[in-house]
Amino acid sequence: MRTLRIKAKTVDAATKEAFAVLGGNEENTFIRIINEGRPAILGMIGGEDAEIEATLREGIENDARQVLQDILDKMSFVALVDAKAEEGGFVLNVRGDDMGRIIGKEGNALKAFEIVVRSILGRIYNERININIDAGDYREKRKQSLERLAKEVADEVEASGKEKALPQLEAADRRIIHMFLKESLGVTSFSQGEGRDRRLVIAPKTQ
Repeated sequence: MRTLRIKAKTVDAATKEAFAVLGGNEENTFIRIINEGRPAILGMIGGEDAEIEATLREGIENDARQVLQDILDKMSFVALVDAKAEEGGFVLNVRGDDMGRIIGKEGNALKAFEIVVRSILGRIYNERININIDAGDYREKRKQSLERLAKEVADEVEASGKEKALPQLEAADRRIIHMFLKESLGVTSFSQGEGRDRRLVIAPKTQ
């Protein structure tokens, strides 16, 4: 993904110049108009050039990697980003130093990076892009931690015969537990509540 700003007498002229510099066209270049410009009075007074920002799209996987890499570089993190396709989207894997700060408490920094990268790509590609970001194998470690929690609570529910609500979890975390308990013979899981009050409940499975 390459981006540049160009000024010219008109938006069309600036766009054509951007295509020439980037080697792009209408199909693979996103054009953002910064200033439509205005003609000078009598050809001499008060005129203003048009200005555009042109971004050459080089594929979602590559562009997603570059967007996150640029963000981390600007924040002075010593890290490298790899990208790979996964079912329904892409995963960006960060490796290097500062993993703790890049991940953040309970993965909050990673979630913030995901929101920013998805927003930038969504604007450039004009579609919803599914991007997940991982660092230091956080996603797998988080999955294992949630599955251990699910097993502990499931064992408790089976022994007591009483349902139990888990602490507040993100929707993605609730899904991990749902999937883990899906084949359980003794318990079932469901969500209840709305918005921030939504909780996952583990209950005895009725025969």
